[in-house]
Amino acid sequence: MEMDIGNYISTLLYENKTVALPGLGSFEAAYQPALIDQVQGALHPPGKTISFNANLVGDDGLLVGMIQDRYALSANDAAQMLEGYVHQIREAIAGREIVVFPKVGRLYKDYENNLQFLPDGNNYDIDSYGLPTVNFYPVARSSRTPPVKAAPKKKVVRPVVPKAAEAANNGLIAAIAAATIVVGVAVYFLIFGADQQQEQGMQPVPTSRVNVRPGDDEEATAQPEEPSTPSREEEKTALQEDPAGSDTERPTPAPGQQSYVIIVGVFGNPENVKNLIDDIYDAGYEPYTEKAGSLTKVGVQRTYRSEAEIEAAIQDVRKRFTKDAKLYRW
Repeated sequence: MEMDIGNYISTLLYENKTVALPGLGSFEAAYQPALIDQVQGALHPPGKTISFNANLVGDDGLLVGMIQDRYALSANDAAQMLEGYVHQIREAIAGREIVVFPKVGRLYKDYENNLQFLPDGNNYDIDSYGLPTVNFYPVARSSRTPPVKAAPKKKVVRPVVPKAAEAANNGLIAAIAAATIVVGVAVYFLIFGADQQQEQGMQPVPTSRVNVRPGDDEEATAQPEEPSTPSREEEKTALQEDPAGSDTERPTPAPGQQSYVIIVGVFGNPENVKNLIDDIYDAGYEPYTEKAGSLTKVGVQRTYRSEAEIEAAIQDVRKRFTKDAKLYRW
């Protein structure tokens, strides 16, 4: 029974890294990236290089399994057939013959009786299978044109001016500059000076001096007495009469609506008052301020239709600003 075991080895190398010939060695496939051969002018695609390792003499069972499948033999019969095939290869190599494995390579012994393997160059990488080797040739370039030399710059020769003429020119320039400044100042006073005089002449006469006798002039021009500073008791009385004070900001409720005020804090520092007002604006509320002597009450003022809205607003204000916020006016 004739067997084409050489072709079996080639088929197995596409999907296996090693294929063993028991008792002789193993063929190994290793990945090789794309290679550029500058000497031969060739670009080789990525693939797998095949080598022969005489130290791996164990049986991996690949060839035995393929022989069993192809010829429907038992494992023992397939192993015996493979052993006979390896024995023939040994005798051929011992007789200095070159054993050819189709699409794989050639196996032989050199003059020093060392086993050598010459790969056939077949690409066993399935991902790049069928990619051919591309030959390339150097691109011929024409000789470079010599650079054009730039023309030498011409020297500018300035005429020699006598010192006396140069001094006269400088004096003329200075005189022209001074005359320009004098003319500019004169025009400025002519334009803006006349406007100032006209404004001074058109100042209105104070009504306090109209139809007043010369003797009564001193009484009319006398300084009025400064109002006395209100006492602490007067400030409290004024706050009781007008709880909102002069700085109170109140919304104008629409028909069917009422307003309420929630006090957030009381400050004596105007900067703290301003910062809290900005925070209230940022929270989407309308700020409320009320002067009470040297202190300022700051709070939130809104309109409502039902008391449930007031309770919800109090909870929101306490959550946003302080838990001490309380209802002040409604």
